[in-house]
Amino acid sequence: MSLTDGVKNFLFEYFWLPIIDPSVHYNVYNTAVYAVLFGAAAIYLGYPLIKKLRLNLDKEFFIGITPFVFLGGSARALRDIQVLDTFLLETPFIYILMFLFTSISLLLSLKMEELADINYYKVFSGIGVSSLLVSLVFFRVQNWEILASFVLISAVWITLGYLILRFLAPEYVNWAFTLPIAAHLFDATSTYVGISLAGAEEKHVLADTVMQMVGAWGIFLVKAVIIIPVVWIIYQDFEGDERNYYLFLVALLGFAITTRNMLTII
Repeated sequence: MSLTDGVKNFLFEYFWLPIIDPSVHYNVYNTAVYAVLFGAAAIYLGYPLIKKLRLNLDKEFFIGITPFVFLGGSARALRDIQVLDTFLLETPFIYILMFLFTSISLLLSLKMEELADINYYKVFSGIGVSSLLVSLVFFRVQNWEILASFVLISAVWITLGYLILRFLAPEYVNWAFTLPIAAHLFDATSTYVGISLAGAEEKHVLADTVMQMVGAWGIFLVKAVIIIPVVWIIYQDFEGDERNYYLFLVALLGFAITTRNMLTII
């Protein structure tokens, strides 16, 4: 086999096959590459675009962009339930599509603000909410036990988490610090109930390895060990809009995946 054939086989097996075949899980190679690409896009595309548009990452901005976070998860779930059977809704293409759609919606909203004197975030959120509602038409709750379990487990860790922070580190009881962590604990909860009650499989390498060793609850361990330090570092080392931006990205990943998981398994 030539070097060229070897490279082609490697790319097909570890990158293209997981995209076109939903039964093939993530691997170390594509996970690492996607993480690097996401980080590079966040640093060199996302934040510079926000600064170029002179946007403040304030309450209005987050009201506007929040529906798009859940829209990304909903769009991805449409592939899972075979409503839209296209590789464009697989990683990494779904991130590219959502970035383009969100950016175009934002630019249109800013133009509407300029022409019609309508606060941009109202148009921005309107586009996101409308698109999200359209996507949700294709979903139905068919397993209330899964939904009830998700709510109950979430209520337990929310209560425990609040009490721990309230008594040990009250300075961290705020939305900026807790919301990104909560987003990934929601993701962990959706994964746990999906595996325990719906027969779902974990496709990510690290999480699957840990859960194979300790059981489905290991997803909470993975999230705690990785996400809490990441959020703490961002919270301590960055300020202002930059800190809000990176914390938002962490929360985005958690909420989008939670949405995808729950819409697929219920």
